[in-house]
Amino acid sequence: MIKVLVVDDSPFIRLALKKLLSSEQDIEVVGEASNGKEAIELVRTLKPDVITLDINMPIMDGLTALGEIKKVCPGCKVIMISALTKEGAEETMEALRRGAFDFITKPTDYQELFNFKDEIIEKIKAAYKTKLRSFEAVPTKPTRPETRAEFTLPPAIAIGISTGGPQTLSVVLPRIPETFPSPILIAIHMPDTFTETFARHLDSICQLKVKEAEEGEVIRGGHVYISRGRIHMVIKGTPARAVVNYVKDDSYIYKPSADLLLSSTAQVYRRNTVGVVMTGMGNDGSKGIVEVKRAGGITVAEDPKSAILWAMPENAIKTGCVDYVVRKEELPDLLVRLVEKVRSYR
Repeated sequence: MIKVLVVDDSPFIRLALKKLLSSEQDIEVVGEASNGKEAIELVRTLKPDVITLDINMPIMDGLTALGEIKKVCPGCKVIMISALTKEGAEETMEALRRGAFDFITKPTDYQELFNFKDEIIEKIKAAYKTKLRSFEAVPTKPTRPETRAEFTLPPAIAIGISTGGPQTLSVVLPRIPETFPSPILIAIHMPDTFTETFARHLDSICQLKVKEAEEGEVIRGGHVYISRGRIHMVIKGTPARAVVNYVKDDSYIYKPSADLLLSSTAQVYRRNTVGVVMTGMGNDGSKGIVEVKRAGGITVAEDPKSAILWAMPENAIKTGCVDYVVRKEELPDLLVRLVEKVRSYR
């Protein structure tokens, strides 16, 4: 049984979360609190496995409470509840840096909360099963040189990732050297108000330039492009002049779609594509992996045993089209080797 503590200053949110979570046979809501101070006292007595923690509360806010909770109960997994604002995005990224497991966006009404029922429950179950690795071990960003060697027709890396993505990318991307010649294109399931903030966070700790991709932007080697949230990023053009294009397509459940990013990248770069599927819920990216393979590209999946959430990489592996399965810590070195391998074919 997963013991959950619900912390929120809104009685409506507490009631709705309790009803939603209590519908699961293996989840028990053991308590509720309306502010961070109450939460800390309840953590001491109830010893919950997972805590849903609102950020903006009276008396003691969520960020302050998070630090105290990690002292009182280091093994407790915390999922932040964040407002869909730029300020909320900044606070959420800070919470992840301080050791929060993940976040959900704060609903505006009862129906909206239940629309995200599966996501909330999956994140709570994933938090319960996973030993958290904090952002704090990420190295600081070195000084970037004024100039960078530009390469003609570099192979492209396309990554699909979801739940657990902020933690995972903050482990992987800082380990990629500043001499890396390829563009890295990322579809991560995240609200559109969060992606720019997340890209800035990554840019502050990475040797490569990281940014939220812009419509019509020409893709350059040595750059990391994060897709905007809630819309699909696809790649158009030619390898010599590939560009970002945002499209709306409600036939895809996940936005942005990893399938669309991987398949469109393969259509442009063909065999000079490296497709990667990492932590996340569902099967997004599996069809894209097949398309990368059909185009003659190289395919990679994160090892499901080490992923924060196993479903996406495991479903990719089940296609039979994955060439390499690696732990996230091993991915940077593999990408460097694969890029060298692809370029040696020319």
